[in-house]
Amino acid sequence: MKPLQTAKPYTVSMTGFGRGEVSTSEMQVITEIRTVNHRFLDLVLRLPQGFVGQEEWIRKQVRESVRRGRVELSIYIKEEGESGKKVVLDEELLQSYLSISRKLCDEGIVMGSLTIQDVWSRQELWKMEEMKRDWDEYGEWIRESIQLALNTLQEMRMLEGQALERDLLALLTSFDEIVEKIADMAPQATQHYRERLQNRLLEFEARMGDLEERLLTEVAIFAERTDITEEITRLVSHSQQFRSSFERDEPIGRKLDFLIQEMNREMNTIGSKSNHAEIALWVVDCKSILEKMKEQVQNLE
Repeated sequence: MKPLQTAKPYTVSMTGFGRGEVSTSEMQVITEIRTVNHRFLDLVLRLPQGFVGQEEWIRKQVRESVRRGRVELSIYIKEEGESGKKVVLDEELLQSYLSISRKLCDEGIVMGSLTIQDVWSRQELWKMEEMKRDWDEYGEWIRESIQLALNTLQEMRMLEGQALERDLLALLTSFDEIVEKIADMAPQATQHYRERLQNRLLEFEARMGDLEERLLTEVAIFAERTDITEEITRLVSHSQQFRSSFERDEPIGRKLDFLIQEMNREMNTIGSKSNHAEIALWVVDCKSILEKMKEQVQNLE
């Protein structure tokens, strides 16, 4: 069974489930893999008794397909016509019982020795053990079931990743449209704010006398501080990086999460700088979109 071949680049979700089953006339081997969100790759294996020595090999196979997320991989083996377990007699403990029994009989404390019924009735003399399995015998079927499970897992993760990509790009388009409106309004808002300040100061001058040139300079400086051109430029750059990230053949979830944080930071600055009612409403809309994007990005590898 060959690994799943995919067209590159692709977007992968961290959430998924895969199952691989291989059956022969003698046995059935089943591998199940579940993945959920996690900051790093966290791999948990549950293997049948006797295969712990193959753990590193199995981890390597998983790491080739999954690069981030919590992964739980379980392997089950069922022998046809057998339970996969056997009853074992604790012979050492039985010998101890027999030795004590003979001693008690020799000393005349009890009459008769242990019977087979006595042995069967003593639960501590019996234990259930998993039948020992050999990797040389089962390895081929286990390898195939693991690869089948990884293939179905990747198919599910890719389908969900593509859906997430569509949703994120649609949200980003809405975000860009609002940023464009803010960019168009920004020069007018700054000019309007400057004129309003100057008019108020001129009214003040009419009542109080000459207005010092220094005060007018401070007004101009303050008006410049409300300029949001740099923030708009950085937002456009972040948006372009966000889109281009989907063209890369590598995990992008953490990068997109960082870009959203930076975009949110720029929006907060615009909100604090701008003294314009309409821009303030657009900022709220943008932050709402970024919050939705952040939730979606948490699911990407």
